[in-house]
Amino acid sequence: MNTNSISSETSFSRDEINQQLQKILLDPVFAVSDILKRFLSFIVEETFAGHSNQLKEYTIGVKVLNKPVGFNPQQDAIVRIHAGRLRRALKQYYKNAGAVESIRLSIPKGSYVPVFGDNSGEILQEETETGYSESAPNKSKVIAVMPFRHFEKDATKILFADGLGVQLSTVLSGFKNLSIIAYYTMRRMAESSLDIKEIASALGAQYVITGDIQSQKERVRVNVQLINTETSEQVWSRMFEFRLTAANMFDAEDNIVREIVTMFEDHFGLFVKKTTQVPVIAVA
Repeated sequence: MNTNSISSETSFSRDEINQQLQKILLDPVFAVSDILKRFLSFIVEETFAGHSNQLKEYTIGVKVLNKPVGFNPQQDAIVRIHAGRLRRALKQYYKNAGAVESIRLSIPKGSYVPVFGDNSGEILQEETETGYSESAPNKSKVIAVMPFRHFEKDATKILFADGLGVQLSTVLSGFKNLSIIAYYTMRRMAESSLDIKEIASALGAQYVITGDIQSQKERVRVNVQLINTETSEQVWSRMFEFRLTAANMFDAEDNIVREIVTMFEDHFGLFVKKTTQVPVIAVA
């Protein structure tokens, strides 16, 4: 083992790892992103300094992403989002320019502590961000329902937009082979400046339902799309147009959700449906 190895878990010296880090930071994948460069440099330097036990979500949020001291990782997933981006960028680097390097720098899922391993071995099966192999059969499709974009001030239309997202998430969770990301998690993340693909990738969502709502007085137009987040392909889209009032708001939501459920049954025929009905409890 080299005498200036940074820990007993790697045979590489600090100088060797630092040289590898500089090569990574100069790669085009990293050169265009200050956040990824700062993130990777910080966790490596903290590991060099013996502070790997302090590499927590809060610390990275405050010291790398300039979040305030009141930053709450449970309510803001920004660190996890950029960690996902960093893992994918490293994976891309070692598929291309880094394929000939002797050191492989990686960040295991669920941790922010970098690992410095031997890059000579062949990786037989890599995991996706969702935590299972791409080739694994009969796994759930992970779906995210984004809040519907709108610029409404009318209370009925605001409630309709949010209610549509909630009901879609609730009904689609009734499919046996669909995993639906919690709607209120998606609503919080939608407030960030990241695009849909970055948010979906961080959460492991393979498909995103998104759309927008436009209105003119009581006339409302709803555009809905299903997007494959890996290919950015618009798999399915529909436009709904109707007159919206406080009295027919629930009926309008039901009609749109029913159409989307039908689309899922047609497009993803392998899914076995548990139920597509939302239980309604009457309160006296």
